[in-house]
Amino acid sequence: MSTKTTSFKRPFLWTCAFRQRICCWLLVMLWSVNLHADVYLAPAELVGVTKTTMVIDAFRPTPEFDRHDPSNIIRHDDRYWVFYTRNAGDHKKVSVHVAASADGYQWTDLGQALGRGQEGDWDESGAIAPYVVSHEGEFYLFYTGFRDGNLATRELGCAIAEHPGGPWIRWHGNPILRRSPDPTAWDSGMLGDSNVLFRHGKWWLYFKSRRETETSRQTHVGVALADRITGPYQKHPDNPLFAGHAFSAWRHRDGVAALCGAISPKIKWSPDGLHFLDAGEMPNQSTGLFSPDADSDPDNLRGFDWGLEVYTEARTRGLRRFDCAPGTAENTSPSGGQ
Repeated sequence: MSTKTTSFKRPFLWTCAFRQRICCWLLVMLWSVNLHADVYLAPAELVGVTKTTMVIDAFRPTPEFDRHDPSNIIRHDDRYWVFYTRNAGDHKKVSVHVAASADGYQWTDLGQALGRGQEGDWDESGAIAPYVVSHEGEFYLFYTGFRDGNLATRELGCAIAEHPGGPWIRWHGNPILRRSPDPTAWDSGMLGDSNVLFRHGKWWLYFKSRRETETSRQTHVGVALADRITGPYQKHPDNPLFAGHAFSAWRHRDGVAALCGAISPKIKWSPDGLHFLDAGEMPNQSTGLFSPDADSDPDNLRGFDWGLEVYTEARTRGLRRFDCAPGTAENTSPSGGQ
């Protein structure tokens, strides 16, 4: 009996030890694959992006006011159009201004596009953080408004015009997206930074928010969906989606890409517009992109080549142009660098 017992125990113990080693090896391999999965799944052109910048005379910093929150850039009437926040006295006097350019280098500031709302309205203290959409012959200017001089009251609205130069008429159903009344909810403190995309038959309004007790470094991005561009918008149950502040989002390939803005240099990409993974990096404070429409230019796989971004000089913010070279499979390493 003892001989039989010994002959059975040794193979059994050896088999258990072998199985344990195999399991450990498999776990390590799975962990390693998962660690680098984001890089390999993300579109190659979003990994290893390089950027150069150039000062724009019309947007140089001035001690009188800040220029920031550049919108996405659109093309209309053979000109490029951009909207931005003009901020004097640390949000004591703010409005959305518009500028145009024939070549993207020489810009003309055309003045105020949208000022403060009527006294007592939700946006009585001003309009900031614009984003513009061309749809069915009209233009929709999404913006952030607030009241009582209190930025914690920020919510989202839109205005409509027949031309990017205006005049802009506020949508009668404003605000189109409001803060949660639940003080424990992630989106109860404020709403800002509209980025509005049309995909899969729906309007996707990406926005930032946080709790009232949280700081800007704790801001996250969520999304709300609607059948019509003016809403009603319903916040998605998967919110929040990723950390971001002064972010930018755009349609890229069959999904959505995003710059996280001031709190992170990450470029993110999502195949479904909800579950985002890290791609490359492009440090920025706040960015307005020229991204050709994915429907009219389906062969554009770069997402964007240039845009305007915020920079600070002598403690005052201005806008400058940046140009990008997209990453490629040849010049990209698995870690997301060059």
